[in-house]
Amino acid sequence: MWGLHDTVLTESRGVPSVSVITSSFTKAAHTRANSLGMPDARIVVLPSPLPSRSVAEVQEMAHEYADEIVGLITQ
Repeated sequence: MWGLHDTVLTESRGVPSVSVITSSFTKAAHTRANSLGMPDARIVVLPSPLPSRSVAEVQEMAHEYADEIVGLITQ
């Protein structure tokens, strides 16, 4: 969840940021974003679990979500 803290901090400094989390942390991430005063924090949710996936599968996911992440940063 510290990545979300970094997102809020960099956003507060005017730097567009996105937190990338897995679906296991969706509720917690949105709750944390609200408590940090940034309910509209940009969050991309990847499917869980990651630890059981191979490196190749995680790399494929990175490619699948890259456009969404870039789109959120550049909007």
